[in-house]
Amino acid sequence: MLIVEDERAALEALEIGLKTEQWQIATASSRNEALNLLKSERIDLVVTDLKLKDGSGLDILNYIKAHHPRVSLIVITAHGSVDSAIEAIRGGAYDYIQKPFRMAELRRVIQRLGETILLRRENELLRQQLQGSQSLPELVGQSPRFRKIIEFIKQIAPAQSTVLITGESGTGKEVAATAIHHYSNRRGGPFVKINCGAIPENLLESELFGYEKGAFTGAQKQKKGKIELADDGTLFLDEIGDLARPMQVKLLRVLQDGEIERVGGTVTIQTDVRIVAATNTDLAEKVARGEFREDLFYRLNVISIDMPPLRERPEDVPLLAQYFVEKYNQINQKSVEGIAPEVLEIMKRYPWKGNVRELENMIERAVVLAQEKYLGLHHFPDLAGGVGAPQHGIGAEIGMSLAEIEKLAIERTLQYFHFDKNKTAMILQIGLATLYRKIKEYELPEK
Repeated sequence: MLIVEDERAALEALEIGLKTEQWQIATASSRNEALNLLKSERIDLVVTDLKLKDGSGLDILNYIKAHHPRVSLIVITAHGSVDSAIEAIRGGAYDYIQKPFRMAELRRVIQRLGETILLRRENELLRQQLQGSQSLPELVGQSPRFRKIIEFIKQIAPAQSTVLITGESGTGKEVAATAIHHYSNRRGGPFVKINCGAIPENLLESELFGYEKGAFTGAQKQKKGKIELADDGTLFLDEIGDLARPMQVKLLRVLQDGEIERVGGTVTIQTDVRIVAATNTDLAEKVARGEFREDLFYRLNVISIDMPPLRERPEDVPLLAQYFVEKYNQINQKSVEGIAPEVLEIMKRYPWKGNVRELENMIERAVVLAQEKYLGLHHFPDLAGGVGAPQHGIGAEIGMSLAEIEKLAIERTLQYFHFDKNKTAMILQIGLATLYRKIKEYELPEK
């Protein structure tokens, strides 16, 4: 925080009155000194008298707008300068305080603003971490386990061997396959993908191998299949465990010899394709039950990658969440800056049964509907009722009055956040002043 005041006694009083653990304070006794500090130091908030001997607080505001638009400014004004203070608000100042004022009044304004600044700082840090962690879009994570997967992908990508990617639905198997292609020597070739479980068995053969004109009713012209289209590139076979036994035999031939024949054709076509397959089922178990060919399993499972569920890498949730905020900002022309830290903490404890895909869908919906700069718990109704949310299981019983339930909710949330009132107010979606009033009204402990 930078305090600008040209009267020494007033400057000292402000410095003493506003000093807290949350803020490091710098002071300036003139406009020029303030501008120099803004050039040389990282300043988040400026508290300035409107009238200075060598200029005006408006000069500082104009400099901030031009060079440091993320810096917030609060103006202190005398009674006769209220019009100028209103002009400052219109020009982008956060608020103004009129002399004479109580220091507690100014502290409340700063505390309210400080929460926003803290959100902005933490989301800026997330953006920096995101930029540092991304080797490829959506391959996002800094947890030790995920970093090992990224390094392993880079290590095996240049090889020609087939890769089998396992993991629950929504863990990012397709993203991993895309990364393998991106880091391989085939990255200049096509990356072709097909979901083996989404196409009926009677159509899958023609989709994979293509067909000749007249091969069946409706085949009015020749069509290349996915394997042929992936020549000199990578073919991603998603949900390979759903492949029917007859198709398993045909795929085995491709893996052994690189040869295909179009449906209705007699010509053998040689292809050069690297196959990456993925499944959310246990293929070894399917082999044991006779549902999947053992020889095909071993052909596919030359190199294996297991994608961990999101609940096992909670430290990656904030980075992923910020990535999806920025992604859907761009798609929907929105300007959401980030997610409240308290919400991110709850997200880290959430079970994420749908994994990364569930998180992405939740963020997309919140960004599209949000009117605010930062996303709070009320933007995530599904999250609010999940494991990790403090509202879950407060112990309310039938027959309790609304006042008793409210008291219990406030008390349990205070305890949950170790009596951090800012976090409690944010989660309960009430103002800080309201929380203090309720604590006093219900005679609740403050720490």
